[in-house]
Amino acid sequence: MGETEVQMNQDTSGESTFTPFADEEEWGLAEWLFLKLSIVIDALPHGTAWHCKQVAVTRNQPCEDGTMMTEEVKLWAHNPVECIKNLIRNPLFHDWMVYAPEQVYQNSTGTQRVIDDMWTADWWWQKQGELPEGVTIAPVILASDKTSLSQFQGDKSAWPLYLLIGNIAKEKHRQISARAMVLIGYLPATKLGCFTENTCSLASYRLFHHCMY
Repeated sequence: MGETEVQMNQDTSGESTFTPFADEEEWGLAEWLFLKLSIVIDALPHGTAWHCKQVAVTRNQPCEDGTMMTEEVKLWAHNPVECIKNLIRNPLFHDWMVYAPEQVYQNSTGTQRVIDDMWTADWWWQKQGELPEGVTIAPVILASDKTSLSQFQGDKSAWPLYLLIGNIAKEKHRQISARAMVLIGYLPATKLGCFTENTCSLASYRLFHHCMY
């Protein structure tokens, strides 16, 4: 086996084969540490995987041969249940996580009710009473900003879809760096130009609801 350029330079300069390490023992230790570190990194928890689903949209304007045109758009998404699990078990939210409803009042007489975070509202209080003991509610909040299009390959674009849970205090949601709001998908944003003017809006709504379902 021929020498590498690095080995040839080492031979020419008189450097040790194990440079920049002191000797073979130190080289062996560094190699062992690197392998161990690689194993530890691989064992660390990872985020949920992305999944891509092809959604076929059949247009209502026929082609020249009389057939109805079909366009395929891509829906990218995470598993929302896994995203919720990751939020609940994230230790960074331990002090900001609530699992049971509370009734909060401004005064000691209990006459001035405060409804602030989701767990202080009547809805959670009523629903909790319908559940078995030890069960909690994870209210899901979805948000999408149509004005914030994410550009992909070519002229493709999509609307980002975010997920929050009502168990986490809203103060934490407002901290962008806290990552309490999770990106769970990209909804296809297509102009559906081959639909007639009076059906284009309806087709867009149907596509949106299909992707959300």
